[in-house]
Amino acid sequence: MKEPTPFRPVSYLEWNAARRGTRAALWEAGDEITLEVLLDHVRRFEKLLAARGVEAGDVVGVQLPNVWQYVALELAIPDLGAVILPLPGGLGRHELQWITEKTRPRMVIGAGELEELASASAGGLPAPPIASPDPTRVAEIALTSGTTGMPKLASLSARLKQVTFESFTERLQITEEDRALPMTPLTQGIGGMCLYCLRRGAALVMLRDPHWTAEHCLAVAAESRATMMVGVPTNVIRMLNHPLPAATSLRAVAVAGAPLPPEIAERWETTTGVPISSFYGSMDAGQLAVASPSDPRALRWTTVGRPHDRAEWRILDGEICMRGDLVQDRYWGETSGPYSSDGWAHMGDLGFVDESGYLHVVGRVKDIIIRGGTNINPYEVESMLRGHPRIVDACVVARPDAELGELPVAFVVTRDGFEPSRQELDAFLQEQGLARYKWPVVVRRLDELPLSGPGKVNRKALRENARAL
Repeated sequence: MKEPTPFRPVSYLEWNAARRGTRAALWEAGDEITLEVLLDHVRRFEKLLAARGVEAGDVVGVQLPNVWQYVALELAIPDLGAVILPLPGGLGRHELQWITEKTRPRMVIGAGELEELASASAGGLPAPPIASPDPTRVAEIALTSGTTGMPKLASLSARLKQVTFESFTERLQITEEDRALPMTPLTQGIGGMCLYCLRRGAALVMLRDPHWTAEHCLAVAAESRATMMVGVPTNVIRMLNHPLPAATSLRAVAVAGAPLPPEIAERWETTTGVPISSFYGSMDAGQLAVASPSDPRALRWTTVGRPHDRAEWRILDGEICMRGDLVQDRYWGETSGPYSSDGWAHMGDLGFVDESGYLHVVGRVKDIIIRGGTNINPYEVESMLRGHPRIVDACVVARPDAELGELPVAFVVTRDGFEPSRQELDAFLQEQGLARYKWPVVVRRLDELPLSGPGKVNRKALRENARAL
């Protein structure tokens, strides 16, 4: 039996289908698609795409929710030597126009185009030429998640994706017995990481519904017998506010995209008994570290794991930096990449590596609040606020001040319509021993924190709100 060929993802599906073809590759709405059937779908899509003029080097956009067809296209497009462009469903007309002008896709597959492909016959069509495995070839264009201006377009090479696949699935201990449920869109980085699990022979669980809810996610996880859920801390926070099943097939949960508050990790694990861990990286620079489900609890709750063996990293002036195979060479359509003049890609996060080799992320460089010349890390204050028995979530941002430069303002999500007063929270923070200069000067309750991407709190929007208070 021929072993999988590195830098050619379809070869892993071929290998798994040859060994255990009747096992599930995908679960969706109560139905299972086997490895053999998924491979047939991939080959059919390759013929149909080639018949529509898709050739090596072409860009093909795909804008679909988490459905099995997206998985098949994600494999078929790069196998032709083309470049897949995942397009999140929430993009507006303005953003779509800008992205398509930058990438000039041969075609964009949305719901309508998918229906045409689904009804088309591939009978009689020749098998198209398959691209030879080339580690330097760009296989995917990924949107970065900036909060100002248009996103940059990351160029993900076959080498970058291969090294990330090997590191990510090894750290999360993914096996062919797993069923991985992406809680965020496959078209965005965190959800897309789950696609690597298929190379290990694990099955993927599709949520289908583009609007994520805790109720639907928990129901699908139970029905599909998911063993792993991957998402963002917001997913976990919202699931904790719903009844959780007493018995579950889950063996682990992994989150990224924003810091996992240790108190949320502890509450999740105490409530469910399911280990939770974090992974860390960015679309601009790449993935740097993953915590394993088997790591000690204290390290899983407070760190993002150890940097990958293939990663090159440094802490420069408190900021996390990386370079090497896990980092893209250049942005799409540009001559430069995320590297600074010092030869490192700066992550924009503050952190340190402890004596055991685990990476701690302690805040964003740009989110630090400077009050009268003294730095305030908003993540520390938010963690304290979440410790209040009636506060579910919190975000602390800066408001300009003529005398002190900046002052901290807190936005909180509470239980049972609780309206916290500043005086009450001052007393709580004093009891917790937080230094007085870090206390928020204004507190506002929200039904939920606004997001700028999967799991990322829109701090820019909240800073604008804080200016008006």
